[in-house]
Amino acid sequence: MRTRVALALLLIGAAACAWVPVEVESDAGERRPNLKTWAWLQRPPVARGEAEFGAVEARVRPAVEREFGARRLRKVERERPDFLVTYYAAIEKPIDANAITYAAGVPLMTKSVTSYERGSLLIDVLDARTGKLLWRGVGRRVFDPKQTPQERSERIDAAVASVIDEFAPL
Repeated sequence: MRTRVALALLLIGAAACAWVPVEVESDAGERRPNLKTWAWLQRPPVARGEAEFGAVEARVRPAVEREFGARRLRKVERERPDFLVTYYAAIEKPIDANAITYAAGVPLMTKSVTSYERGSLLIDVLDARTGKLLWRGVGRRVFDPKQTPQERSERIDAAVASVIDEFAPL
């Protein structure tokens, strides 16, 4: 009996460590079509000069691909996708929400956001035909300067899973 209780407490503790607070922004009236295929939004490389960003990039992209794959959303490269995906990482400083724009602009958000605090991971989903932002998920408290590389990797994996679960639950 004690072994079961100890195991249950261990699992609860592990789940609590992996939990990432997530906020979702989208047009309340925006209906998402039946989305099945996706691709990365092509954008110029981020030239921040941060050695950290390379490590984050190497972790976020595979995590996004893994989570979408687990939800049977297929990544395409040669055909037109249903939606495009990109992300932003506020590693060392906040991100100004007004600095993030797309060809068709951003939708009317349910709340007014002026910036995303340091430590946030934003994942954006855009309509591939129009370039309009359909959905944004924001994981909070993902990046912390005191994290070890292992802790950062685990936190990124948890954040990506939590954010994408809000977009496309398993």
